[in-house]
Amino acid sequence: MTRISLDQMSNQDIFPEKMEVNEKIIDSPPSEIEHGIIKDWDHEEAGIRRKIDFILIPTLAIAFFAMQLDRGNISAVLTSTITTDLNVTTNQLNVGTQLLSAGIVLAEIPSNIILQRLGPRVWLSGQLFAWGLVATFQAFVQSYPAYLATRILLGLCEGGFIPGALYYLSTWYKKDETSLRTGLFFYGQMFASATSSLISAGVLKLNGTCGLEGWRWIFLIEGLITLFIGIVFTLLVPPKAGDGRALIGMGRWSYFTERESQIIVNRVLLDDPRKARGHIQITRSDIWETVKQPRIWQHVLLTLVSMSAFQGLTQYSPTMIKLIGFSAVKANALASVGVYCGIVWLTILAFCSDRTGHRGPFVMLALTWNVIAYACLRTDSYSSPKWHRFGVITIANVSYCSMHILNVGWLSLYCKTPQQRSVSMALVVMAANCSGISGSQIFRTADAPKYLQGLTAICALAGVAWVQGGFLSVQYYIQRKKATRTDDKESQANGNL
Repeated sequence: MTRISLDQMSNQDIFPEKMEVNEKIIDSPPSEIEHGIIKDWDHEEAGIRRKIDFILIPTLAIAFFAMQLDRGNISAVLTSTITTDLNVTTNQLNVGTQLLSAGIVLAEIPSNIILQRLGPRVWLSGQLFAWGLVATFQAFVQSYPAYLATRILLGLCEGGFIPGALYYLSTWYKKDETSLRTGLFFYGQMFASATSSLISAGVLKLNGTCGLEGWRWIFLIEGLITLFIGIVFTLLVPPKAGDGRALIGMGRWSYFTERESQIIVNRVLLDDPRKARGHIQITRSDIWETVKQPRIWQHVLLTLVSMSAFQGLTQYSPTMIKLIGFSAVKANALASVGVYCGIVWLTILAFCSDRTGHRGPFVMLALTWNVIAYACLRTDSYSSPKWHRFGVITIANVSYCSMHILNVGWLSLYCKTPQQRSVSMALVVMAANCSGISGSQIFRTADAPKYLQGLTAICALAGVAWVQGGFLSVQYYIQRKKATRTDDKESQANGNL
């Protein structure tokens, strides 16, 4: 960390929105001459990018970890005594999951509008503390209506965090750097899903301690973890791209030197001049211009269909493992294996995506894995040895939500304005949470223990998603070919002048 005086840093060094950028430049390819920027940082850029990675990504990922911890622990709670204690069925608990997803969906776009006005540090930190408190007090609900109320309130507090964090992340990186960093950000979610099962496996052993059931201990301890993470996040997160004055330094030092701050801003500006606008205000016309584009809705529907299958499977994986002959503690611990494998799988896909500059083929690879793995899970006999069955469940969970993460980066790459990127991210995350509404009802109480109807449903959904992904890939391929031919014709015409 570098100690600096705030007076040494000009507004343009830290606040790119202060730069005057002509509308014509915004819509044209970036050039050094147009922006008056001399690119003299070739040997420094890699080191600065690594520095951003080590500061920004862990800070955002740990916040995502807290979010997934609090909304995903219901899968572990289902293996405890919550149905008996609240006198409900698993179908009724599924309604709580639906309400949580509905709350997130309702809050997505309003939350992003507020973030643009207040700034990422203020709004994202506030959200962390808000849902941390709700998550903690879930431990003390005594009735089914109270449980439903806490779930929808949790969703309202969490709504908008993911697209807001993704938008903030995109302001620090160039386009060809975003897929891998988006994947790294989602590691927080994936690691939480895996680790939550391990934490819950241990916490369930506290059942009866201090008069609290195991599921209450899960809500209490994981909610308190979120509040602690909220403090860490607030202290460490940088205010905006190029501004490294974290709150923990009280304005006396910055993560970056003055030159590093200039390079961070200028390298992104040359890559995408639209980011020179800095903080933006999202208007009704911005929302309308975004939602009326068919291409964006194709990305949204792709997420909705594929994630509906994933949401249903991941919520009931610990229960399915328990039903094949494992204890509740072991089932939650074993459920983490597939997600940890999924982290490796996502890393490979995201790295190859950034390295090749193509997103579609790797989205299709993730979708193909889902189709094959879900079909294997559906056709595998419940009479198979329990470790064999567990292996099939694990393989089905390896792809996890890799398609969704790659799809987010794919969509972001083709957004034309910061407003469109922000609204699009909100829409695709809304779709992911809408999938929680539909996916939570795929596995029903009457379908236990084999869940044949539920497994048939996720196979069908995976197949539809594969067709959607293929259609979208072909569209982008044709679009690129047309753009290439147009550029070649223009080049020939200019050469003949």
